[in-house]
Amino acid sequence: MDKVYKVETTLSHGLAELYAGLEEEFANKSSIPLSDMNRTLLQTGLIHHLAMMGGLGLIDPEKTAKLDELIDQVAKDTILWEVLQMVRTYWRDCGGAGQGGAVDLKA
Repeated sequence: MDKVYKVETTLSHGLAELYAGLEEEFANKSSIPLSDMNRTLLQTGLIHHLAMMGGLGLIDPEKTAKLDELIDQVAKDTILWEVLQMVRTYWRDCGGAGQGGAVDLKA
C-alpha cells in the first residue's frame, strides 16, 4: 500500500521552544536535512501513540496485529527498534493496569 501524506503544523509556546532548541542543535551538529529530522519526529510519535492505543485496548485486536506489522517494518532498521520494544513493554505491562484497559479520550 503506497500512500503519501503531506503533514503541516504550527507549533507555539513551550512546544515551539522545544522545537527551536532541537532545530538549533540539529543544525549545528548534523548534516542530515531538516525534513529527515521532522520525519523521524513524526515517526517516533506515531509509533508511540499507536503502541499506547494498542496497549490500552483502544484498537480492535485484528487492526492492532496489522498495525504492529507495519510498525515493525518502519522501526526495524532504526534506533526506534529498541525504543519500540520499551514502549510496547510499558503499555502492555503497565498501560492498562490502572485504567482497566479503558481510557476516556474526551477527558
